[in-house]
Amino acid sequence: MPRYKKASDGQWPGYPHLYINDIETLTIRQNKYVAEALVNNRKGRVVLLLDHDTYQKFLSTVHDRKGDISERNVNEAALEAVQAWMKKKSRSR
Repeated sequence: MPRYKKASDGQWPGYPHLYINDIETLTIRQNKYVAEALVNNRKGRVVLLLDHDTYQKFLSTVHDRKGDISERNVNEAALEAVQAWMKKKSRSR
């Protein structure tokens, strides 16, 4: 009778803290975009619902500060706001 390996628990090794250097498969490491996708897919996400006026003000501010409203600039601005809020909250304790 053939022997079967134990079924995995379905989690990627290193989940949820996966860094590009943690990926051991050479084929995946050599493909920069696949490796980045694997790492980025495990990052935390926040979905923020904004009313239209607030959203337009946010995009306008991003445009004024960063030059355009590309995905990267919007994400950076939101991350900066979250980090500033966390820093402010930790100082007030």
